[in-house]
Amino acid sequence: MSLAGRLETLELPALLQTLAASQANGRLTLTRLDRHAVLMLRRGRVLYASGGDRDETLAGRLLRQGIVGEREILEALERQHDGTGHRRLGDALVQMGVLAEGTLHAVIRQHMHEVVARLLGWKSGYFRFEPLQMGEEGDVEVDRGDFVLPGGLPPEELLMHAVTSLDRDQLSMPPMQASLRPLGPGIPPEEPEPSPPTGSYVADYTGEAVLSLLRFCSQIVSRAVVFSVDGEVAKSVGEFGARTGGRPGIDTGREAIVSLREPSILRLAVERGRTYVGPLEPTRVNLQLLDLVGGGSVHQALALPLVIGGEVRFVLYGDDAGSNRPLDAIDTLEAAAGRAARIIEKTLAARGRQGGGPSA
Repeated sequence: MSLAGRLETLELPALLQTLAASQANGRLTLTRLDRHAVLMLRRGRVLYASGGDRDETLAGRLLRQGIVGEREILEALERQHDGTGHRRLGDALVQMGVLAEGTLHAVIRQHMHEVVARLLGWKSGYFRFEPLQMGEEGDVEVDRGDFVLPGGLPPEELLMHAVTSLDRDQLSMPPMQASLRPLGPGIPPEEPEPSPPTGSYVADYTGEAVLSLLRFCSQIVSRAVVFSVDGEVAKSVGEFGARTGGRPGIDTGREAIVSLREPSILRLAVERGRTYVGPLEPTRVNLQLLDLVGGGSVHQALALPLVIGGEVRFVLYGDDAGSNRPLDAIDTLEAAAGRAARIIEKTLAARGRQGGGPSA
C-alpha cells in the first residue's frame, strides 16, 4: 500500500523498520524545500539510496579513495557506453579485473551509509512510499544506477551505522525496536506498547502509532487520513490510498488543513468523542475533505477520534471509495485506535515529566 506523510510526525527510522517488516517493494521519496532523496526497497531491503546534500559519482568516489586509477576508469566508461548492452560502471571494472566485487560492494555500502546518515538529520519534510512490482532479481530504474547494491541492505544495518556516525546530541530518532509483524485480516496490532525511556532524551512514538493504525485501517477502508486536531482546524499527518481515478488527492508537498468551525464528519467526531460511521453528508467542509482525498463516490465514511488526556487530539477519516464492501470490523479498528492513543499518551506524559511539553 502507498503511504505518505510528514517526517515531523513519522521519523525515517520507524518508517524504514515498518517497510522492512512488511517486506515492501517500492520507492521511498523524501522531499523538503531544498533537498530530494530516493530509496529503493526490495522485500524490505534497501537496494539504493541517493540524495541529501552531495552528488558524487561512483567514478569520483573510486578515484578520490585511490581504489582505481583514472586510466582504468576511462576504459571502464568506454566499455559502459560501447553500445553492446547496459552495464554498470562497477560491473565493467570487475570484468576488467581491476576491482574486486567485494570491494565494489563495500564502496556502495559506504555510500548508502553516508546518505542515510545525512537523511536522519532532516528535521522536517515529507515522505511518500509507492509500491512497485519487482522480481526477486534484476535492475531497478534509478537515476544513478552505479550505486545499486543487488542484494540490498537491511534497514537495521543502515540505521546502526548512521547512529554511530552522527553526533548523538544532534540525532533525533527512536531507539531500534523489534520489527512490526504483518497484520492478518481482522487482527488489531499486538506488538508490545513501547515505554518511553528515562533520561535526557525521550523518543517520540507518535509517528509509529499513526503508521501502525493506518496499516490496520487499510484492511477495512479503501483510503484513510489521520488528522491532528489543532484548535479549530485539523491537519493531516499521514494517509494511505488518498487518490481515486488518477486524481492526486493529498499532496505530500503541503499539509492538508480542514476547518472544524463548520459542520463536517471530523467536527462530529471531535465534538461527540466517539466514532461516526455512515453517509458523508454534503456539507461544504465534507465536500472539501472529499476533494482532498481524491474525490470519487462514497457510500459510507467513518471518523474515529483518538482521545488522549481526556481530549480528542487526532481523528482518523476513512471511506469506501471505489469499493462496494461495507465498513465493518469497526470494533477492532477502535481497539487499534485506542492502542495508538495510549502509545501517544505515554510519549506525551514522558515529555511532560522531562519538561519538554507536548509534541503532538
